[in-house]
Amino acid sequence: MDHENWLEIADFYVAGVLEPDELAEFEAHLSAGCLQCQTRMRETQEAIVGIPASLEAISPASAVKERLLARIDSEKAGLVFINADEGAWIEAEPGIFAKILNMDAERGRLTALVRLAPGSRYAAHRHLGSEEVLVLEGSCYCGGRLLRKGDYHRAEVGSIHVDMRTDEGSLMLISAPLQSEMLST
Repeated sequence: MDHENWLEIADFYVAGVLEPDELAEFEAHLSAGCLQCQTRMRETQEAIVGIPASLEAISPASAVKERLLARIDSEKAGLVFINADEGAWIEAEPGIFAKILNMDAERGRLTALVRLAPGSRYAAHRHLGSEEVLVLEGSCYCGGRLLRKGDYHRAEVGSIHVDMRTDEGSLMLISAPLQSEMLST
């Protein structure tokens, strides 16, 4: 093989694109001490390193960037996103609306946003699993106490709520068992 071919192979070696048999042959050539190929490899490496600095940075159009980032986000395994304007609100009882964020049938739990209209009341119930409530807006009575924005309440298994209600209305984040035992009052 003439030396011009070896120099061309040196470029491919630096780029990391040689086939296994070409790689073995070129490394054998290098081990013989070819200074021309070593110099060529150093020059090629310097040229490759300089490429990014020689390019002009460009920004994609905002619409293109948004679509690309949305697609990247949607393809992340194990991550779920629900935007404020997504999902359906269902009326669980008169004046009580729920937007299910997650339903885990395996663990028998759900996470939901619950909106209580002013003056609404939720029926007395016994907890078949722990229930957690974080008030996001407004206020409500829960377990006999007034909860306001930012307040948290946890009801343990077997505990009973008889007076869940609101005067002004409320928005809550709730993590609860899929079912509760409804009680007659």
